[in-house]
Amino acid sequence: MADDTLRRRMDDFQDLFSEARLDMEDARDSDGTTYFAEDLDAAQESVDTAVAAFSEIIQDLDDIDQKNSVLRSNGLKVEQLKGEIKLIIDGHGHHH
Repeated sequence: MADDTLRRRMDDFQDLFSEARLDMEDARDSDGTTYFAEDLDAAQESVDTAVAAFSEIIQDLDDIDQKNSVLRSNGLKVEQLKGEIKLIIDGHGHHH
């Protein structure tokens, strides 16, 4: 993948990652209110979108060095998102 294409797609992923983090913060902040379920659904959706975007980038990378570099620099972020949303869901007995 061309470096500029990869950079653009990673910028898009970073935006999705930031949005997911904000949505999870909203869900944590609304715990115990009538908005919690709605906020949790929004957080789950934005986490899924960010994870999917990252997976697509990885799948589209043919160059193993590029792929390893992206995984090294961002793979942990994706796992962190998955872990955080799971904690919010598990901590509140809310299941989809």
